[in-house]
Amino acid sequence: MGAEIEDIILSWGHLYLTYNTKCVDSPGEAIPNNEIFRRLAARMGFEDERLKWSDSECLENFIDWNAPACDGIDLDYLREHGYARLNVGTKDDRCPHKEGKFPTPSGKCEFKVEGAKNFVAGPFRQMYEGFQPGEPLDSLPDYVPSRERPETNPELAKKYPLNIISPKSHGFLNSCYANMDHKIKEQGEQFVLINATDAGPRGIKDGDTVRVFNDRGGFEGDAQITDDVNPGIVVATLGYWRQLNNGTVNIISSAEFTDMGHAPSFSDNLVEVERAG
Repeated sequence: MGAEIEDIILSWGHLYLTYNTKCVDSPGEAIPNNEIFRRLAARMGFEDERLKWSDSECLENFIDWNAPACDGIDLDYLREHGYARLNVGTKDDRCPHKEGKFPTPSGKCEFKVEGAKNFVAGPFRQMYEGFQPGEPLDSLPDYVPSRERPETNPELAKKYPLNIISPKSHGFLNSCYANMDHKIKEQGEQFVLINATDAGPRGIKDGDTVRVFNDRGGFEGDAQITDDVNPGIVVATLGYWRQLNNGTVNIISSAEFTDMGHAPSFSDNLVEVERAG
């Protein structure tokens, strides 16, 4: 889709804005995401002008071009040059807190913050404001234990004694491309990493098809016995398509939010593993 729209790529840890030129029209009946949402908004009768903006209008309005960091940068500049470094100083002189001047009542870095609210900045949520009620947070950082751990939920752990972690796959982009044969060949079929300490009592051998499950559902994968995971933990990467596999790791995930930011709790899940069939 990136070749089909005019766009700006925001920073993921660097100090540059990068311009994305539209190169081709969408083939056949395909349309890019922005146009899908414009058509959905029109069909559903939404009248907010932002939902009618063209790609260029989105770029003109969603970036504060008058901000000091954008001094000397505008959309025309990006179209001509392709990228621009934000005006936030260099590695030699960028010390915004050299003299303190933190945006706190004391001007110092404060561990105790009165009036903190549960909120995540819009750009990190694709400008989506849902599930952001901004309820008060404790003034001091604290540890909140996981909901599903043998230590915190021993009754559940009697049924499902293993924690599962579901990192990203190397061969897919989240779930994108996970239907393509050459990507599946590169990534491999769905696997489940398990320590020998946990595999032995369950009669699981390397390469066995196993079922990972809890009360929310289950999925299957090929067991890989390894010391790369600790006892009590299994690992299965995300991204596989449900219709191409016997379930996916998302099936066992809780719908509960984390304590801050209302983020998903993908790694707070107890499961059991058994040989399939």
